[in-house]
Amino acid sequence: MLDQPGAGSPELSIVLVNHNGASCLPRTLDALAANTATEEAECIVVDSGSADGSWRDVERHWKKARALRFAENIGFCAGCNRGVAAARGRRVAFVNFDGEVEPGWDLPLGGLLDDPSVSVSTGLLLSSDGETIQAAGLDIAPNTAVVGRQDGMPRSAAPPTPVDVPAATGALMMVRRDDFLALGGFYEPFFMYGEEADYCLRVPGRVVFHPGSAMRHEYGHASGPQRSVTRLYWGSRNRLINAARHLPPATLAKSVVASFGFDALTLAQLRSRSAASAVARGWRDGLRGMRGERRARPAGERRRAARRLTSLRAAIAEQRRLGRL
Repeated sequence: MLDQPGAGSPELSIVLVNHNGASCLPRTLDALAANTATEEAECIVVDSGSADGSWRDVERHWKKARALRFAENIGFCAGCNRGVAAARGRRVAFVNFDGEVEPGWDLPLGGLLDDPSVSVSTGLLLSSDGETIQAAGLDIAPNTAVVGRQDGMPRSAAPPTPVDVPAATGALMMVRRDDFLALGGFYEPFFMYGEEADYCLRVPGRVVFHPGSAMRHEYGHASGPQRSVTRLYWGSRNRLINAARHLPPATLAKSVVASFGFDALTLAQLRSRSAASAVARGWRDGLRGMRGERRARPAGERRRAARRLTSLRAAIAEQRRLGRL
């Protein structure tokens, strides 16, 4: 039976999924302890099969933190869902275990959720020095990959006021706990990557970015560098699954073609046997899973999801700006 928020429950539950985070989790918890403005808050560290003991004694870094330990790596999606099930707060924030929030990060996100038309709030994801944007919200490309808005631009380029965005970054986002549970949480078959696009395409309300909430983030702790074998496999697989779940037939066909072109270009650039194997396995497993996803959404919701994708021209222009084409 799930714990239900009630009298004496915290206003905010912070859920982070940890996997072998000994080198970064203490800094994350220290930053949360120093910079979370909500007085009535709790932090649930969901440990997903760590072998480095990083889940032990998390309360030393923040007395409001507690660990929820799983002996096996259950993945980011299931880890978040288990954390929310154990949470007691009216609102839940998801924070990456390899990031450091800036002062008062939680208040702007909570303020956005005071508006019932907003389903998800998200903040500014920055480089570890705080100078460069990694994501000011996310765009969803025609192949359903998520792309950080204004990635690589100076922090000063971020929007000065809240703006609606297609999707929130799973590294820093806030939801109402009851709404998250009612929607079934993150889709666990994804394991990791693609879950934020899927969730944001399912919510009934708006997804809003607030520049007053920020986290400094260091890539690579969970699954290696930008084009690691882990990222290539789950990215290739989950783009196909997301397209099958959310897109109408014609848009789905275009999405699969776009995914093929993107992966072919990536492999041509990498020229790596291990990368080719990871992408091939991703396509094998993704194609196998697509048929079972076609009943996930009704036709009207599929049309609405298709309208939230960026155009192919805009996606290509963004990849060129980032130097990937």
